[in-house]
Parts: sequence; structure tokens; C-alpha cells
Amino acid sequence: NCRWDIEPLDKVWAVKWYRGNFEIFRFIADEQPPTKIFKLDNFDVDGLLSDGKTLWLRNLNFHNSGKYSCEVVADKTFLTLIKAAHMQVVDLPDEKPRITGIKEKYQIGETMEALCTSWQSHPPANLTWFINEEKAREEYLRPQKVREEYDDTFTSVLGLRFEISRHHFKQGAIKLRCSSSLLTIYWQSSMVELQEASPRLGRVMGVGQEPGGDAVEDTDSVNNDISVSDGLKSDKKGEAKSQNENTGIELAGEPWPVVSNSNVIFHNFCFYCFVNCLLNEIQMLLKTILFL
Repeated sequence: NCRWDIEPLDKVWAVKWYRGNFEIFRFIADEQPPTKIFKLDNFDVDGLLSDGKTLWLRNLNFHNSGKYSCEVVADKTFLTLIKAAHMQVVDLPDEKPRITGIKEKYQIGETMEALCTSWQSHPPANLTWFINEEKAREEYLRPQKVREEYDDTFTSVLGLRFEISRHHFKQGAIKLRCSSSLLTIYWQSSMVELQEASPRLGRVMGVGQEPGGDAVEDTDSVNNDISVSDGLKSDKKGEAKSQNENTGIELAGEPWPVVSNSNVIFHNFCFYCFVNCLLNEIQMLLKTILFL
């Protein structure tokens, strides 16, 4: 649209429209027909709907984006006024941005990698990552090259990569959101929640773990510092001795295979019950003999 103010005693003689430096449409009220169209590649002016104040274009394409000028010429004074403005032809994405490459659950210390993709828009969409509704740090972002499609549209991709810490989890979850925007006319976003995975059993039980440490060791390796020779045999007197070369500990014979301390206590208790019962039987037998 082109609007103007002119002196009451004067009137508009001609209105001319330009795309860049090329005139594409002219309107002169005193001529018949009053409109004139100038051919220009990729521009289709509607001569029936266009007049001095409005320019109508049909079959818009991306080549129509650019600077347009409206020139107004007064009838008596031939005073000329011209104003210019930029017009942008856009093609909005067909769907919301999509988040890919993530798992459902993560543990503290894992590296999280994700991609946000916004397909086929013109101009390319601007992508932004948010972590728990806060804009992601610059060092977390992994920009990707904008891909140009066959239909003159663009696909935008933005990566996100960071090591998960305790503070990232809010009530056991991390909220990731990616927003896609285009100028001031389009804004869409997608969000996913990443759950905190349960820690490994070794970490909960503290097996092979130093205080404050995370490494889980093999329990067999703990006993490797002190070893007992497999060739331990009894001598003629029934006594066997073995001395560990590394520790200097002298052992008084091959130990019984014990699973745990609880098994040792259980075996000792059973042996005590057996001896006690045997003594009671002997005592009753002696009383019977004396009575007879």
C-alpha cells in the first residue's frame, strides 16, 4: 500500500511502483487505460486489482522478496515524493521442530547429545535450546550447516551436548526444549523430559568402593594382596605350615573353606549342641547303673 498527503489545490498525476531500480507498475488517472504493467522476470502484477494506492502480485515466489518503492507525482507542481520498504516472502515450516538422538533415562556423569531440526522454511529458521526453561550455554551448542533443499527452502539443525550433573535434574527429570522462530511471524517449540536412571547396584551397596569414590572394583582383586599357596600339604606329624612370601604371615595349616562368618557361627553352635546332648546321655546312663 502507498499513502500520501497532498495540497488541497493540487492532485496526483501519476503513481509509479518499482522493484529495486526497475519500474513494474504505473497508474495515471487521466489516461485510458489508467494502468500500465512493465514485464519483469518472476513478477506477475495483477492489473485488475492494482491501482495507485495498492499493488497486487500473483504467484509469489522467493524472488519477489526485496525493496519496493512508491513514487507519487503531483499534477500542477510536478512535486515528486518517493518512499521505499522491504518485503519478505516467507515459507513457514510445516511442523514443529523435532528433537532426536536422546535416550529416555540418563545417569549423572553421562554425556547427553541431541539434535533439533526444523525442516524446509524460507528463510532458514532460528533454533534455540533451553534446559529446564533456561537458555542453554554457548559451550553446550553444536551448530550444524544449514541444508538447502530442492525447492529453495532451508533445513536448520542445532546440536546440544553436555555432561549431566546433579544440578541438571529437577525432581528427577531434565526438561529439554527447542524453539524455532522465523522473523516475527512464526514461533513453535518442542519439549522432552529425560528421567534420572537408577544408580548401579555396586554404587548403592558400596562394593569395592573407596569412601567418596565412584570406581567399582572386582572383589577378587581385594584379596590378591595376601595369597595362600595351593600346594599347602600336611607333614608327617599332621602339621602344615605355609608362609606368604609377600606378607611374611605364617599360617598353621590349610583353612577350612568358609563362605561367611555366619556359617562358622552356625557350625560351632551345632557342634556345641551335639556335645551337650552326648554328655546328658552319658550322665543319665551313669545314674541308671548306680541305681541298679
